[in-house]
Amino acid sequence: MTDSTENHIGGGVFFGVVIQGRAVTLALPDRPDPALAGLPRQSVPFAGRRPQLEQVLAALAPGAPDGTVGTALVSGLAGVGKTELVLQAAHRALREEGWFPGGAIFVDLHGYDAERKVSPKRALSVLLRALGIPPEHIPPGIEDRARIYRSALGALAAAGRRVLVVLDDVPATGKIRHLLPGDGSTATLVSSRHSLTELDALALTLRELPADEGRELLDEALRTALPKDSRIADETDDADRLVALCGGLPLALRILASLLADVPSRRLSQLRRDLEDAHSRLGVLSREKRAVTAAFDLSYRKLTKEQAKLFRLMSLHPAPEFSTEAAAQLYGESSKKTERLLLDLARRYMVEPREPYGRWQQHSLVRVYSRDQLTSGNDSWGESLMRLLVHIHQTASLACERLFAPVAPRPEGEPEPLFPDRASALQWLETERPTLVAAARWAHAAEDDLMCVALAVPVAQFLVEARYLDDAQSVLVMGIRSARRREDSFREASLLSSLGEVFRNMRKLRKSVRMYHRVIKICRTLRKRRALACALNNLGLSLHEQRKFEQAVAAHNQAARLFKPAGDRVGVGRALSNTAESLTELGRLQEASRTFRKAAKIFRKEGDLRSYAQALGGLARATSDDGKAEQALELHKRALDMTDGLLMYHEKAVELSNFASALSVVGEFDAALAAQQEALSTFRQLADCRSEAMTLGNMALVRQRQGKWNKAVRLHTLALEAFLEVKDDHGLAAELSGLASALLQVGRNTEALENLELAADLYHRIGDKESAVAALEAIDRMRGRYGAVVRSR
Repeated sequence: MTDSTENHIGGGVFFGVVIQGRAVTLALPDRPDPALAGLPRQSVPFAGRRPQLEQVLAALAPGAPDGTVGTALVSGLAGVGKTELVLQAAHRALREEGWFPGGAIFVDLHGYDAERKVSPKRALSVLLRALGIPPEHIPPGIEDRARIYRSALGALAAAGRRVLVVLDDVPATGKIRHLLPGDGSTATLVSSRHSLTELDALALTLRELPADEGRELLDEALRTALPKDSRIADETDDADRLVALCGGLPLALRILASLLADVPSRRLSQLRRDLEDAHSRLGVLSREKRAVTAAFDLSYRKLTKEQAKLFRLMSLHPAPEFSTEAAAQLYGESSKKTERLLLDLARRYMVEPREPYGRWQQHSLVRVYSRDQLTSGNDSWGESLMRLLVHIHQTASLACERLFAPVAPRPEGEPEPLFPDRASALQWLETERPTLVAAARWAHAAEDDLMCVALAVPVAQFLVEARYLDDAQSVLVMGIRSARRREDSFREASLLSSLGEVFRNMRKLRKSVRMYHRVIKICRTLRKRRALACALNNLGLSLHEQRKFEQAVAAHNQAARLFKPAGDRVGVGRALSNTAESLTELGRLQEASRTFRKAAKIFRKEGDLRSYAQALGGLARATSDDGKAEQALELHKRALDMTDGLLMYHEKAVELSNFASALSVVGEFDAALAAQQEALSTFRQLADCRSEAMTLGNMALVRQRQGKWNKAVRLHTLALEAFLEVKDDHGLAAELSGLASALLQVGRNTEALENLELAADLYHRIGDKESAVAALEAIDRMRGRYGAVVRSR
């Protein structure tokens, strides 16, 4: 007999130990551990997320490249589909032969649910028991549990029984590291509402589904319940609108599918109307225990007092996207402190960072939820909103002043202005355009007429100059109504004048002229000389577009005479420049050139480089019409090369188009077409159909000079269609004449004659006698050459 005892255990991987002693102390858990249900079932409908799914699977695959194996973290807003993506990936991985012979273990930590939350320590107990560790061998401390957990997973992997660990709804806590394997082979999938980027993991952030994938998910979820249901396919427009109203959030779309399945006779259009009311949208997105609001509540309750306050106040911003500075105005603290809070909220996906840095946005449903929290709470938010609106007005006014007014030299010692140059002012205005329009709309709806008028003046000035005509008209109409309610005739006249410019650019020329006559009447009543001069100058521009050039010259000259005693040198220059434009159309080219030079001299002396560049462009056109093509080219180049000159997209496109015409005259056809194509892209982007038509017609003339007649015919035809759309009879007549010339060259003589006859009739009807005579003479020459009856060959 010996004094030792030996035990040999084989045939598997065992984590039990033999304990010898007289007493064993076990620390029992303070409450029962949750039951482990294994890997939950994946949903049958699954749309989108395919690139992310492939990324996760690539990280889980055995032998994945260094740096990808280990942990894959899927994070994002509540309801965005994190758990579903993780489960889809886990089930796919388990079906792959040899990937996870040891199976998968799943723990839902309920990280944002105070009642069901599972701490990392308790989660380790669940995981160890799932791995076969007897309860009595699970130590009480988290560090000891983590060591056994990692050892067990490592032993299984070494024995060829690699396990997939799935941790769902993980909270933001440093202790989560204890749940991550350490053997370098075991794979872990993690989902969280917090961006746990401190983990060494492949980090994927889920965003909302795009329209097509959202519609696909809605359709698949509905047809899972009702296989023959075709409502999504039958009502695609309403389906797309539903996706948009849900912000592409998968949870919301699945709830909608359930609501539709509940009542097969319910049309998508009816559900759309219910959702379009923002006040009840979150209420609609609820079915039994599934609700978007409930999902957001769990995240909201985890916010600190300061984070929650900023989160609520952000809903006051007029537009979905906003800047750090705007958020600071709402919060009433410094930009630095506000930025820190925004970053905290971004890590929790309660706000999304945008490009460039310093821009933020809330998901549309989160924004509705945020507003609900604000209105149901005790926040005193009136002062916050007023701070923001004042900030928007002041900054917009400074930006417009920098962009449109001549800049005086900055005195030495003065701080640098908010906008050091025109480019920075334009960039701010372009970025904040949705906010500017929404702020004016909010002020008008709230009957804050003083703020509405104050906002409308600078905002409309930018919108008009940048050719955002629909937005400009909307803001101006609201501003005019508010000015009338305040009985502020002077501001009403200013806004009416801007509305006249909108109508002119929309080719509603009669409305434009009537608008300016109303403004002139108000200005004369108020005895506002400079405002009257501005109205007369603008009236001349609309008369010019009506081809009433003599009347336009008279209006501009009268404006110039009024600007002089008012001391407005720039106003005088603009009236002179506009006079020269009409003189060019009248064929008084030398007089036009002299007048353009006078205007350019004033602009240069006053530091108005934008108007100076425009005057150079006008002088170039008059010079080109006078037969001095090379000199005209140099003038166009000077205008285009001024870095602080033609910054507005539309005015630069106009100058490019005119430059192209000069290039064509000297035979530089490729360069001309390139410039015209660039201008054409801008006009199309700004929805300026008339300028688009003119550019297409000019491109057709270049093709004619190249002898490429079929291409010319096609371009003339496109130009004709555009001129018809904007109802520009003179442009249409000119294009018919150009098309006739091209048609003759390809032997389509009858069509050419018909187009010339139409052109002559149009010229006669609009009173352009000279062009009408020229067209009739061309018709006579054509008939004399081809006979009384022209046949197409």
